[in-house]
Amino acid sequence: MIAPGVEYREEKRELLVQGERVIPSVRRFFDLLTVLEDPDALKEDGNAYFMYRDLPPLRGSWARFDVTIIPPWMVGREYAKTKGHYHRPPSAGKPSYPEVYQVHSGNAIYLLQRAGSSPTEIVDFIVVRASPGDVVVIPPNYGHVTVNPGEETLIMSNLIYREVKSDYGPYERLRGAAYYYTVEGFVRNGRYSSIPEIREGKPLWRSQSIAIDFLEDENSYSWLKDVDRACEEGFLGVRC
Repeated sequence: MIAPGVEYREEKRELLVQGERVIPSVRRFFDLLTVLEDPDALKEDGNAYFMYRDLPPLRGSWARFDVTIIPPWMVGREYAKTKGHYHRPPSAGKPSYPEVYQVHSGNAIYLLQRAGSSPTEIVDFIVVRASPGDVVVIPPNYGHVTVNPGEETLIMSNLIYREVKSDYGPYERLRGAAYYYTVEGFVRNGRYSSIPEIREGKPLWRSQSIAIDFLEDENSYSWLKDVDRACEEGFLGVRC
């Protein structure tokens, strides 16, 4: 289950809310040219993935509930992925906001990275592999990319504080994350000046639906809008 009243139909590639089709925002392949390992391998445009933002049953709350659909595809040797972004902090000197994801169908690889004194210097790079039911938290100060490494459509949802703004700039300027995920495994992106070895993380818990969890106990997700509390939680061993 994605959420009460929310259903995805693979045969028509459509998301329904209370039986009504929802129109997504679409990320096109040409939108990803600035983050692909080999943009020259992309020969034509098309739909890369679909984003359904601010869905019921959380409309009107301080948290936003989204669903992202990533069909299987490849460009060159690189697997399907999202564009990648960081979150802007609530104010200067504060950590950035966290986010929480859940996989509903297919498999995902989350690529998390933390920059040091420069966007080209990565001080921590975490890989989290997730399957249906798994819940993954993006800690404060980490940028993230989601990869669909399989032959199935990846369906995932997320919860985020609705005031959060995304910053795609560092990923665009450096042509993606510090590592690409390819048929040959992880490949370093040479545009970064410093890249650590990969640190493996694990999903933090399993759930039927994070939207239902939020409705049943909203306070248990209050760290999404309280960056200091999120740091104290120490998700994936990160305490800011």
